Amino acid sequence: MTKLKKRGFTLIELIAVLVIMAILALIVTPLVMNIIRKARIAADKRSIDAYGRSIELAIAGYLLDTGTFPTSVDQLTIEYSGNKVECSTTQLNSDSSVYLTGCTVGGRTVDYTYGTDKTPPAPTYTAYTVGDHVSYNNVTYYVIEDSDTTNDTVKLLKENPLTKTEMDALNLSGITISESNGYGKVQYGSSVDYTTSTVKQVVDKWAEGAVKSGDSATARLITFDELLPNLGYDWSITSAGAGVYPDVNENVPTWVYNSNYWYWTMTPKADSSNVWNVFVNGLSDDGGVSSSYMVRPVLELSKSTDITKVS
Repeated sequence: MTKLKKRGFTLIELIAVLVIMAILALIVTPLVMNIIRKARIAADKRSIDAYGRSIELAIAGYLLDTGTFPTSVDQLTIEYSGNKVECSTTQLNSDSSVYLTGCTVGGRTVDYTYGTDKTPPAPTYTAYTVGDHVSYNNVTYYVIEDSDTTNDTVKLLKENPLTKTEMDALNLSGITISESNGYGKVQYGSSVDYTTSTVKQVVDKWAEGAVKSGDSATARLITFDELLPNLGYDWSITSAGAGVYPDVNENVPTWVYNSNYWYWTMTPKADSSNVWNVFVNGLSDDGGVSSSYMVRPVLELSKSTDITKVS
């Protein structure tokens, strides 16, 4: 009779098996984890897709119910399956499509966008330069502030003060108008507040005819801040109170100051309670309510209006 002798695994064999299993684990585990990661990402993307489609359906429902396009996703009732989706950008396009980006799903950040960004490009506007000579509504002006293609407004200083004839045509009662070289000189009344002053009344009444119907514009005097620094004035106060005469930089353009006239400007005083004037030495104070100077208005209006450059 033959007897079989049973024997177990040796220690070396066990160690070899363990080493093989460890090697297999090192190889397989990353593969499995990568499969799991990809599956989770795919699921998160499906959640974002479901969320995006639900918004588009909600937009259609909102349009049917109200006849208007929603301005915010908060106006919509959104129902979808999947994990909770939150996006930093939720853009409702005019064609009822949706653009989603910067999304998290269940708190996890997902590098994925839904839809197409259809934001209209920012409008571009004409760029003017200080000193450009332009015409608006048959009146000529100078540009007094730099502007660029992202700014829709431009500030214009009337080429010359209002003439005596122009002022007389305003039919303003109770306002004293004298004449100097054809220009009208306005007596500054007893009020010290520009918003209710005689000069303000002249500017407002002039603007009624200077601004085209349908155009939006602001009419006023040139301000102290606009004279500095773009227009060359160098403000250096030597004393307080009346009779202060600052210096003028030699680069002040001739279209800002003309030796034939002095004209009113809005005050450099901190309380903005007086009108002052512009002349060759810069700005002086109002010189008392008995002083009279010419009125040279400023218009601030949209570049979409009919402004043309004068050659």
